[in-house]
Amino acid sequence: MIGSTIHRYGTVTSTNDIARELAAQGADEGTVVVADEQTRGRGSRGRTWLSPPGVNLLASVILRPHLPPERMGELAFVASLAVAGTVRECCGLDAGIKWPNDVRVGGRKIAGMIVEAVKNAAILGIGVNVNWTDLPKEIAQTATSVALELGRPFDLGSVLKALLPDLDIAYGAYRARGFARILDDWKKLETTTGEEITVSLDGGDIQGRAVDVDGHGSLIVELPTGERRTIPAATLVR
Repeated sequence: MIGSTIHRYGTVTSTNDIARELAAQGADEGTVVVADEQTRGRGSRGRTWLSPPGVNLLASVILRPHLPPERMGELAFVASLAVAGTVRECCGLDAGIKWPNDVRVGGRKIAGMIVEAVKNAAILGIGVNVNWTDLPKEIAQTATSVALELGRPFDLGSVLKALLPDLDIAYGAYRARGFARILDDWKKLETTTGEEITVSLDGGDIQGRAVDVDGHGSLIVELPTGERRTIPAATLVR
């Protein structure tokens, strides 16, 4: 289902913007929007997704999962599981998942995703750093790309070709078997638990050690005092 219809663009503000318009016009579930460049791509918590033209995979998918708003975040777990699998199998890299939805290689971010709820649909935006080698200094220590990890350029089209069926399988399993089954598989690739982290909350930052991810996808953080806090999946973790 996912990728049966693909809309391709050169430069757009955001693939999510185009997907939102198509969803409002009644586009089928699984419709994909792909662009060479985004001028205002969005990351989590209002951050910008930086990407130069023609080097990275920039895609959005229209999904219609019929979920209440409070459960839309489950789709980020579905997507990160699929993207991590693609990076591992297609690109040959040892990818893991930083809670809740960043994909990392060697501790550095190689892919991310965002879920935006719209009327009768969800828009899943995915960005994978493929052939980006001149990373800006503000992210050079925390991000990477397939080309940087392999030491050579990688075929961008093959990443999309591999990702769409991987995402279709993961989404199909989620629809058929529920979130618990997805979470079990996701935890096999999750790398955040055991790390010392900083969590950004509305009242300020807290620091502690990630100790578990519960059945709702929330992160359990143990503070230096021994107190444990439950952090919803929409929260920013550094």
